[in-house]
Amino acid sequence: MSDIPAGIDSTFRYILIAGKRAEQLMTGARSRVSSRFVKPTTIALAELAAEKVPWRAVSAEEFEQLRQQELAARDEERIHPAIPPPLPLPPAPVEPEAEGEEEELEDELEGALLEGDIEVPDEVPPEILLNGVIEV
Repeated sequence: MSDIPAGIDSTFRYILIAGKRAEQLMTGARSRVSSRFVKPTTIALAELAAEKVPWRAVSAEEFEQLRQQELAARDEERIHPAIPPPLPLPPAPVEPEAEGEEEELEDELEGALLEGDIEVPDEVPPEILLNGVIEV
């Protein structure tokens, strides 16, 4: 971890400020410094080191008021989300059926099965059934 910048009195406060700034970066805030890093926490620490993040200490009453405002904003977001509803999908294209095409295919299949001279015995002798081989 880097050195604590001037003006920040404790490591705990430094981490709190960096965490809050990283949260802002994750929700779409622009970075205030150019950095080779891509992770929001690392960018937030770089911004703090460059003293580009304005902050001030608040009293307990101010903190509670800010917390209540943030909770109200989150509740409002849950009730009325900012995400628009998905667009409806277009209907799938339907190919027209050619008339008589199915009947022609069925006739071809039936004809192919019946064209050969196939003898089907009425009864199969038991010795053939036991051997499992049918000789014609």
